[in-house]
Amino acid sequence: MAYLRFLGEWYNLVWVGAVSAGLLLCLARSQEAAVVPRKSPGVFLVATGVAGLTLNGAIHDFRLGSIERWFPLAAVLALGAGWLIARVASDLRHRWFPPVRAVAFNQPGLEGEDAIVLTADLVPGRIGRARHRDESGTSHILRIHVAEGGESGTLRFGGRVRLGEFDPDRRSYPVEPA
Repeated sequence: MAYLRFLGEWYNLVWVGAVSAGLLLCLARSQEAAVVPRKSPGVFLVATGVAGLTLNGAIHDFRLGSIERWFPLAAVLALGAGWLIARVASDLRHRWFPPVRAVAFNQPGLEGEDAIVLTADLVPGRIGRARHRDESGTSHILRIHVAEGGESGTLRFGGRVRLGEFDPDRRSYPVEPA
């Protein structure tokens, strides 16, 4: 109960409101179109609110004096920390999970490109799936099979493969480990 009373103080209501508004913005943005914006005000608000609550909790727990006295400095530090966290999170998200601009299914013309296997185990004689992302952001979902004379031991889910000449009869690419 003491923690709820601490959260209910005026100097913490600012940060609780920031976290709440940020979560609502993140939830609203997740329902929008597939294009993810580079900067997210929701992440900034959540990070700022968490940083503000953490600073106020540290001031309280370490008995550094009146939180009201420290509030202006805590606000500046929380805003800076929120901006930094949101910036780093945005950069990491766009580096590791770049937005998909379009999706294409089994398009010929990708010979020599690398792809990632999506099938659990790719064995000779069976068709599997792979994904290739081109420089324009298009994600290609492709049908693949083990190349003639190739071995399937390393062609597992998540493995990198090189696409061979598109086989129009099988409507798939022969692959070998990249």
